[in-house]
Amino acid sequence: MKSGGGCRLSVLVLSVLLVFGCAGRRQAVTLLHFNDFHGQVEALSGKPGEPTGGLARLAGVVDEVRAEEARKGRPVYLLFAGDAFTGTAFSTLFQGEPEFEAFRLMGVAAMTPGNHEWDFGAGVLAKRARQAGFPLLLANVEAPEADQTFWTPCTTLQAGKWRIGIIGVITPDTPLTTAPGATAGFVFSDPARAVARVLADHRGQWDFIVVLSHCGFEEDRRIARTVPGVGLIIGGHDHKVLQAPWIENGVPIVQAGDRGRYLGEVRVRFTAGGRPEVSGRLLPVTSESKEDPAVARLLAPWLERERRALGAVIGRLPLALSGDRELLRSREMPLGDLLADLMREASGAEVAFVNAGAIRAGLPKGGVTGIDLYACLPFFDSLNTVRLKGAQIQAILDRCAAMPLTDAPGGFLQVSGLAATFEGGKAMSIRVDGEPLAPERDYSVACTQFLLKGGDGHVEFTQGTDPRDWGISLQELMRRALAGSGVVIPSGTGRIDRPAAQAIRPAA
Repeated sequence: MKSGGGCRLSVLVLSVLLVFGCAGRRQAVTLLHFNDFHGQVEALSGKPGEPTGGLARLAGVVDEVRAEEARKGRPVYLLFAGDAFTGTAFSTLFQGEPEFEAFRLMGVAAMTPGNHEWDFGAGVLAKRARQAGFPLLLANVEAPEADQTFWTPCTTLQAGKWRIGIIGVITPDTPLTTAPGATAGFVFSDPARAVARVLADHRGQWDFIVVLSHCGFEEDRRIARTVPGVGLIIGGHDHKVLQAPWIENGVPIVQAGDRGRYLGEVRVRFTAGGRPEVSGRLLPVTSESKEDPAVARLLAPWLERERRALGAVIGRLPLALSGDRELLRSREMPLGDLLADLMREASGAEVAFVNAGAIRAGLPKGGVTGIDLYACLPFFDSLNTVRLKGAQIQAILDRCAAMPLTDAPGGFLQVSGLAATFEGGKAMSIRVDGEPLAPERDYSVACTQFLLKGGDGHVEFTQGTDPRDWGISLQELMRRALAGSGVVIPSGTGRIDRPAAQAIRPAA
């Protein structure tokens, strides 16, 4: 088919008419998102160009996107998918107050609390909710009393004439993955059913549905498969770096790593009569990213208070101890060995277990400060002992052996006083002080209070006898060791022999 100049002119005229005729029938909105911040207000160390985060830099990237989108007439909303708390000394010291103030300055439109938002108790989280100035969304949590509800199940954002429903859900495992007793009386239910219930209650009120989830990637996939009507899931909890949306049953799922190293950007394009189009990417937050000056000014006095309180050197290490999350949650590590040894020695127990999720960062070679210590061990957890049968120890170790090598949960245990081989999802050749594990024998076991309460699903600890809280925190155990004449770092491996893990262990 031939096209002359008149035809091109007609197309141009038609295009102009369509642009003006469709005004109000087309709209794009940008949803920015981040998750699993864990109190990382200062940038992580890294090479130039690597994503290192830093809250003021993250806010600066948000500013840049907002400015660019404003020039194009697109509304922008910033969403947070949970876990502002826990992971740094800063967060532990101030219980999230400066983070929430910074989120308010950054213009967060809504957030779903993560499981670690409960670490300091519901009272602290309720206080942060009042401070926030933006809604906390939880559709699958019920409070003991109506006046203890400091959240709402959902909220509505506007993009031109289009209404976007945001529904918040949290992992139902929260009571098992936060401080013991922190969620007492609160009921955490199935997130997929909660989303379906909210959708039924708001039928016809929204043009596009976003689930803001702190449930983890696999649970988000289940929501996408089982709940019709969801248009997008913005996730968190397992720290996945999804450079592009994962499509599950036609539903895009996004997640932006952790600790503010990335800002997620999702664009939703609406057209009257058509299905919204969704695209997404991650924007790295690096040392080249400009800081937001207002957020930097806000944080400066808080950081100075932290340095005054915890900046002194409390001891020294002959070598650095890695706190790599993936490694600690899948195999034996020297830092886990050391902490378990300290627990066993202080209590005189035969065996010691510490959940890898209790360890949130490594310790540096040379001078170790209080800031380093609380970044490594941010939870106020104490040394406990209990007597367990050999069969119960077998069950605990079998559960660990069945845990995956990647995206592993914090319930993987670092050990002292025993050795075992993990293979085929079972713990084999278990020996305590060189002797085979005897199923009917009682063993004295050191553990954290978190484990004693059945944390991370290790129910066997709750079934033991003669429980005792020694009244000493893990931080204090480590502090005393660091302040001593010389810390003995466990040298070899062999406590946990996991051939599959060793085969994929990255080079040092």
